[in-house]
Amino acid sequence: MPAVARSRSSPARRSSWWGTSEAVATMPPAAYPRPHRPPRYRLAAALGGGILAVVLLGSVVDLAAFRSGVALLDLAGLILVGLFAAGTWLVIRAVDHEPQKRTRHLVRAGIVLALALGLFLFGVNLLNARLNVIGVLASLPTTGLALYLLRRVDYNEREPWRLVLVAAGWGAVVATTLALIFESLWSYTIDAGLIPGPGQAVATAFNAAIFEEVPKGLAVVLLYLVMRDEFDDVVDGAIYGAAVGLGFNFMETVVYMSVGGFPQWVFRQLLGLFLGHATYTALIGAGVGVARQVRGRAQKLIAIGSGFVIAIAAHFAWDAWLWYFPHPSDPGLLVLSIPLQYLAMTGPFAIAVAALVLLGLRAEGRALTAELAAEAELPDGGVLPAEVPILASPGRRIEARFRALRRYGLRGYLWMRKLQRAQLDLAMERWHRRRQELDSPLEAELKLRDRVLAIRSGRKAPS
Repeated sequence: MPAVARSRSSPARRSSWWGTSEAVATMPPAAYPRPHRPPRYRLAAALGGGILAVVLLGSVVDLAAFRSGVALLDLAGLILVGLFAAGTWLVIRAVDHEPQKRTRHLVRAGIVLALALGLFLFGVNLLNARLNVIGVLASLPTTGLALYLLRRVDYNEREPWRLVLVAAGWGAVVATTLALIFESLWSYTIDAGLIPGPGQAVATAFNAAIFEEVPKGLAVVLLYLVMRDEFDDVVDGAIYGAAVGLGFNFMETVVYMSVGGFPQWVFRQLLGLFLGHATYTALIGAGVGVARQVRGRAQKLIAIGSGFVIAIAAHFAWDAWLWYFPHPSDPGLLVLSIPLQYLAMTGPFAIAVAALVLLGLRAEGRALTAELAAEAELPDGGVLPAEVPILASPGRRIEARFRALRRYGLRGYLWMRKLQRAQLDLAMERWHRRRQELDSPLEAELKLRDRVLAIRSGRKAPS
């Protein structure tokens, strides 16, 4: 652990642009004092291995028993999932386990993930017998903008870009690969044995709902297991879930544009950008976020399972709608019917996600305010009493940054933003530790406090 600037046992006067303070407070005990890797990493490894085994089994069955035209692509999916898993692990090593080798691991991760994404794009376009570069180029800006706006939802603590992009990439590559395998198996087994009519329509709707939502939801679960320190509550869960859904929607748009052309881009990248896969997987993420903060294994499983069930139901309702209310053939009525379908079938679920996020942000804000005030009472804490109301208000945080910009230029703005983010990270750490939700020992909190003090004093912050 890096050396601290001043002794923690003796009070010291602290100053900033906001004020000064001296006080004494009791530090909460470590929530998880053992420094070794927690059991959830083994669970994540088992889950990842299970996904690879399922891909292999599904591919072999698809090829040997049904002679499917996409069987070879299914087998290639095993390689793609393995590559993306390797790239994800390299990112995790860079940001969590071996920060001293960060650049090397990130470069390797970028190469592996780019290779996986390139192979999958090639495979998808090969399956559709055309190179749909236009679909890729047209969908990248809208998906990128959606991810940017999504990340800004959590104004208390922005999610790291690296994890948001990993979540979106997992949805675009791994989830779509798994969905392709098992939807084709369903079509060659269940659908093939049904007489065309309501039964087959319901089976087809269940096919898409189950075998698209489960692979997407598994990405959120793995993120929760492996990067729990970056997974705070229902707000983070909904954001990561929506990111996975946006990645899935990106790849689905590319596929459907190769068949339906530009109208598919309008439906999926404008009308359904958030009212679709992003909403469904955000419901799963919200369930995982609730599990992050409830105690007891049964309660966690119920929370996660509820998210999956609601997401599958929402997706099923969308696909089943087309049987009971088919799109009209008249172009004018068609233009009106599709937005109405989004509002009627996905709108209520999107409102539910928004309500959960707003409630989560309010609870998060109250908790952070309390922890910031408690930190300000420490004799050598990272927050001053005068800073508490500013840090607790997103608007006042921005105002303080622009005040620094006017007074000290761009360097002052960046310094203030860095300091505020470090202080909020410290408050979030305290909140989770108070709720006994952390795996890291108490030294992690002390290191965050050292980082705040180093930024305030102008020294290089400890990594």
